[in-house]
Amino acid sequence: MTTQKYNHNILGIINRFCRTIRTMLHMKLNLKEGDKTPPFTADTMRQIINDYNTEYHSSTQQKPDDFTEKDNEEYIKKQRLKEEYVRKNNLYNLRPGQKVQVIVEPRTWGKGNQQRRHLDPSYYTVDSVDTSAYLLRAKDGSVARYPRYQIWTKIEHGLKQGETLDQGRHGAVKSIDGHELVGNDVKYDVTFENENTGKVTGRGMREGNPNRLSQMEVQYWRKNINEGHVKDMPSFLEKYRGFRV
Repeated sequence: MTTQKYNHNILGIINRFCRTIRTMLHMKLNLKEGDKTPPFTADTMRQIINDYNTEYHSSTQQKPDDFTEKDNEEYIKKQRLKEEYVRKNNLYNLRPGQKVQVIVEPRTWGKGNQQRRHLDPSYYTVDSVDTSAYLLRAKDGSVARYPRYQIWTKIEHGLKQGETLDQGRHGAVKSIDGHELVGNDVKYDVTFENENTGKVTGRGMREGNPNRLSQMEVQYWRKNINEGHVKDMPSFLEKYRGFRV
């Protein structure tokens, strides 16, 4: 399965799969919160994949190993019909001003089983679309960026508006002003919409689609490479599909 720029359903599935595998690793190695994860060996991966394939999955009510080719075809067909219905009825796109809740991802650590996702008890309003994610705004004006699969639209009446968004104290990124290469990635010097300045990791710039550079990053690198401010294209850019100078 590969990620697609605007297919948030697939992005959500991949996100949950990665979290499940990570949780299974921690449980198998009997790690405690705060412990450093030891090297992930091929043998450990084989054991975890075997465990994953022999456990019942809530979405299919079957073990992956018991899933026949016919089951697979029927499941894919059913999912595609659902996605087509959502697309035709424009149910997945959000509009500015719409009230939504944030789906809070569980911590990796839990007692025996992985903790389930839950809804933030407050609502936030959709501010705007930022590349392949949405900017949500709290009561105090703070803004944070969330991928579509982490946003819940069927909110209950009577919810109070969230006072603030901790990860969005500065608001949205207005511009990228510089960069620092860190290993095989990058950390950007940025200006936020409230004119404060700070640093944002490359990962933080592309939360909605981790396998593609955000539009702001693409514009930044093209401008700096074409104008000669950056002599050699950083090697980390080569791993992102679709980037061309």
